Amino acid sequence: MKFAFSKCQICGKDTHQEYFPTDTKCDVCGKNITTNYVCPDGHHVCNDCKFEEAFNEAKIVCMNVKSGNPLDIAEIIMDTTNLSLLGCKHYLLSALCVYTAYKNSGGKVNNFEKGLYAIKDRVQKVQTSMCKLGGFCGIPLSMGGAFQATEVEFKDIAKVTGFANKISGYCMSKMINPNFEGSPDCCIRNSAICIVEASKFLINNYWVDIDLPLMMKCKYANENPKCNREKCRLYYGIKTEKL
Repeated sequence: MKFAFSKCQICGKDTHQEYFPTDTKCDVCGKNITTNYVCPDGHHVCNDCKFEEAFNEAKIVCMNVKSGNPLDIAEIIMDTTNLSLLGCKHYLLSALCVYTAYKNSGGKVNNFEKGLYAIKDRVQKVQTSMCKLGGFCGIPLSMGGAFQATEVEFKDIAKVTGFANKISGYCMSKMINPNFEGSPDCCIRNSAICIVEASKFLINNYWVDIDLPLMMKCKYANENPKCNREKCRLYYGIKTEKL
């Protein structure tokens, strides 16, 4: 059985995720890997190489963008990089966008670039198989883990871990809310929900004025094969406060 595809980083063709893993080698770094992602031409790229490319492209945007709106930052990254609409790299995208907006809105950051790398290292530990094979989205977990990675230098680790768990829990509760319809396989939908929910948490707990828009509306519906269109609240737009 095949489902949800993203782009092969070697040839650009659509890849499919399968239930039964394949033992192979990464075509970028050459190490032995076990993967559930299959390219029609037989290419394979390990998770580390996938995240490295995505991070390097997103980091350029994060280091230069001035916006305090995390959703705007997410759109800039998706529109100017090779990030696919579906795939595990949205774990990384979501966390980087919130952290960048937090910094641009006056949040306490000692070394921003170091923080970006801390997020990358933490998010890489979230296994990509949990999206479908594990039965739940990894974006909420990566959001909490990213917060813990960047804040641990400022606060007691136990307190930071508690806050990180709250962020992940709040994000997950919104994603399974029956009032917020749409495909649970849509990374755009899940990223938007988690970005807004994590930003609200930081606004309420850190007194930082992150610039969330009044309305959220998806502009990628026609490009996304997983889109449920009018069944999704983002298709026509939804007030951010009602999320």
